[in-house]
Amino acid sequence: MKKVGTLLILLVLSASIMFAGGQTENSSSESIFPRIMTFGTAGTGGAYYPVGVCLGSLFEKYLPTRITVEITGGALENPLLLSQGELDIAMTNEHIGYFAEHQMPPYENLTDPNFSVLAAGLQPGVLHFAVAGDSDIETPYDLKGKVIAVGTQGNGSLSTIEAILKYYGITFNDFTPSYMNYTEGCQGVIDGTVDCCIVPAGIPVSSIQQLAAAGKPYRLLNMPDREGFIEENPFYVSFDLPANTYSGQPDTVETFATANVIIVRGDLSEDVVYELTKCLWEHIDEVYQTIPGLKDSLKLENALDTTVTIHPGALKYYKEVGLIS
Repeated sequence: MKKVGTLLILLVLSASIMFAGGQTENSSSESIFPRIMTFGTAGTGGAYYPVGVCLGSLFEKYLPTRITVEITGGALENPLLLSQGELDIAMTNEHIGYFAEHQMPPYENLTDPNFSVLAAGLQPGVLHFAVAGDSDIETPYDLKGKVIAVGTQGNGSLSTIEAILKYYGITFNDFTPSYMNYTEGCQGVIDGTVDCCIVPAGIPVSSIQQLAAAGKPYRLLNMPDREGFIEENPFYVSFDLPANTYSGQPDTVETFATANVIIVRGDLSEDVVYELTKCLWEHIDEVYQTIPGLKDSLKLENALDTTVTIHPGALKYYKEVGLIS
């Protein structure tokens, strides 16, 4: 009996040691990740939210962490929330990220910008200037004295709208801004209560689709002198909206677009951001399956197309795959 008891004790000890060793190994591989990470998006009706849900699910599927997708104020607020440590991952406009990193307006009081880029190439936000078919508005120069729907108060695209209108010599004092969401703004164009609705979003935009489906003639304005604007505002790009993107839009529309980037908290460890970056690109086909619209923009070759500092962990991955030397 003594021998049997001793043998049992040895087996239990051996199993305990093996189990402890396994736990230590797993703990070591997982210890670099926070137990829960927060992913900042925007309102549920915008383009950021479904992208955040998609990427959050991807990271949670393949990495040892849970992802909480947060509804935020969007592109304008996300760099602040990252810098304050309230988010781990988020999205923003390229130009807004640059302004925040360099403490330019409206970020003069951001004393410690704490974010960097994981990847560029998110679907661009295309500027739609929608007017009724019989409107006397032909170009942005004609918007003075009009009622213009510009999105909800405080939304991140207001800075984009302001920059574009400024180039054409128009300030918010030159027209009556209507702070309604894009769907309401397009309905205003249909009803005649709004002269123009400006919608910056990834195509196709549901609010413009609803406008097109209303059965009333409408037009999307061309933007003149795009080269001059881009020269003064290199954070934007010219964008040719293909004909027939929307019903009742037979011609190509010459407009602008804003680039969008995935950003992370700057003080996240290099290992964590490396794994996030690797996970994104190794499973990018799953992202395309969920959001097909990202297939044309969110490509590895576009990942470094940003003026904002790229996180060292992301750079490590991009060097590893030969994107940079």
